[in-house]
Amino acid sequence: MMAKKVTVYDIAKALDISPSTVSRVLNNSSLISEEKRELILRTAEEMHYEKRSIKKQKGRAIITIRLFLPMAKFSYIHLFYDVAELLEGVQQGFGETRINIITSLNDGDASLFDSKKLGDIDGCIFAFTKPSVQIEELLEDRSVPFLMLNRSNPEHNYVLVDNLSGMDKLVGAMYEKRKDSLKPCFIGFSQLPSVSALREQGVIEACQRRHISFDPDLDVIMVDSLTELNSKVIPALKERSYNAVLCFNDLMAVSLYQAALHQNWQVPDRFSLSGFDNSPMLQLMDQRIDTIEFSLRTLGMEAGLWLSSRIIDRSQAPIQKALEGPYIVGETI
Repeated sequence: MMAKKVTVYDIAKALDISPSTVSRVLNNSSLISEEKRELILRTAEEMHYEKRSIKKQKGRAIITIRLFLPMAKFSYIHLFYDVAELLEGVQQGFGETRINIITSLNDGDASLFDSKKLGDIDGCIFAFTKPSVQIEELLEDRSVPFLMLNRSNPEHNYVLVDNLSGMDKLVGAMYEKRKDSLKPCFIGFSQLPSVSALREQGVIEACQRRHISFDPDLDVIMVDSLTELNSKVIPALKERSYNAVLCFNDLMAVSLYQAALHQNWQVPDRFSLSGFDNSPMLQLMDQRIDTIEFSLRTLGMEAGLWLSSRIIDRSQAPIQKALEGPYIVGETI
């Protein structure tokens, strides 16, 4: 009787660790500690694990990429980004290689990856969303490379905008304008906690670097929706005499700008104001809001370049990259 073939799940069970961690090591990821890597490789050898051979894709006429997008309930995502620009960037990253991009909503349904449905999926992109643990393990077990865009995880591959440097540039511009009188606050967005936390951290570090007084417990105002700008932010501006507001993104900055006009406040006389992402909506403003460029095309191109190297050239190099966006000078700082 033929012995059962050892899988990553068997190794994971033996070591009481996640199958995804085992899969990363067996696929030569450098994102796992050397100690854990040696343990997994030694156990795999002792259990006589045999890695499934994967054919190179150079002979394939078309490479198929599955692009995962957030569920429709996260409607605010579509106000910030142009998916067509992302698709063009991915294609640009693959160069002359023909690709077929299949879009899916990331609802966490692992049945999408049943063998018959999976077909010849060569790589996956999770844009503004993260894979569930189950989907992650399925992809790694089948050696399907994937990465996240504008989301991060220290054990995953990702490309994102450099939120820290972006906020540093905005705080720096405000400091140049107001010098030691600068009293800033940051308006965070609870619906996107991971991105909001990074941008908040960027403000904190920028203030520390310039010896600007900033207390995260007092000077960070979190909102669940734009409707809370009038109930939370406007009162805080009055009570705490902030003269600079760094908003989570452009949509929030535009909304706060309108709320300020209703108070008969002039920007930047009453307070300096900044956004983030350089959204197309800023072109509709009479007064240009200072912001940081977020190039979705560049993000997609980086994803395409990395997937191309993994799928076609069989490179094992990981990617954890933060893209620095230029400061777009406006009229509100």
